Parts: sequence; structure tokens; C-alpha cells
Amino acid sequence: MRRVEPEPWCMMPWRCFHDLEGRRHYRVDGFGSGMGAMRIVTRPQPLVPMDIAEWCSLFGLSHDERDFVIPLVQAMDRVFLKIRSEQIQQEIRQIFKG
Repeated sequence: MRRVEPEPWCMMPWRCFHDLEGRRHYRVDGFGSGMGAMRIVTRPQPLVPMDIAEWCSLFGLSHDERDFVIPLVQAMDRVFLKIRSEQIQQEIRQIFKG
């Protein structure tokens, strides 16, 4: 896996997204096939919008900076959730195939 180096103009949303990862909620799902394979997965849930706004306040962002950071972090979060959901589905397909 290669390291991503964001452009300087998007460092603030990038930091916010990664700083809030520890505040993310997860849902636990279990999958089984009778007496066969079984898999428990934790599905990440969307970041809480108030957590993003709180992060912006903590770092003293201006109104214009907030208008830039909040939607960008939410967009990054949607992409992360989509990728992680696809990974989970692939894992489940592998376990239960055949």
C-alpha cells in the first residue's frame, strides 16, 4: 500500500477525516451458513456531522473554512464507506462460495 500525500490545500479536511476516525461508530453483523462457515464483521458508520463541526471549532476554523472542510470530509467519508462495504462484501463472498 502506498502512502497518500494530499495537496497542501486539502490538508485540513484530510487531518479532520483522520482525526475523527477514532470517534466513528461501528455496527456488528454476523453471517453464517447453518453448520458451516461463519463470519462476524464490523461495518463502519458515517461520521457524525456534529463531530466534524466540533473539530472545526476546536481548531478555530473560520466560517469560510468550515464551508470548505465539512462537505469535503463528508465526501471523503462516503467514499471510505463505499470502499469498505465493497471489501466486506468481497470477503463474505470468498468465505461462502462453493
